[in-house]
Amino acid sequence: MPLAIETDDFGQLICSLTHGTQTAVATAAAFAKASADLWDALDQLETRGLGECYWAEITGEYRWVFRRNGGSIRVAVMWSIGTVTGWNHVFWAECPAGSFLNQAREELLKTRALA
Repeated sequence: MPLAIETDDFGQLICSLTHGTQTAVATAAAFAKASADLWDALDQLETRGLGECYWAEITGEYRWVFRRNGGSIRVAVMWSIGTVTGWNHVFWAECPAGSFLNQAREELLKTRALA
């Protein structure tokens, strides 16, 4: 599952996800915090089989949820603008655990070098 993480000129973290024909973009207003939170969620996934983090934006927030299923990882990214609207799925995929974890960490390490 291709995953690319970068920052823009305004200090936002931008993550592009692709799985088959499905694509999504998740952003975070503060890239250093979002990067650290995603790294922690990946650590939780490895140690407990479940990881979760939130990326805040001015107009709402993204929720990342990871669940290990044998040698695979289920990745769900949701968006909410508030309690009334709840969470709406932006992206969902299942992929091999090792390759996803390695790729996500490599991408996050690139953003840390910019901090």
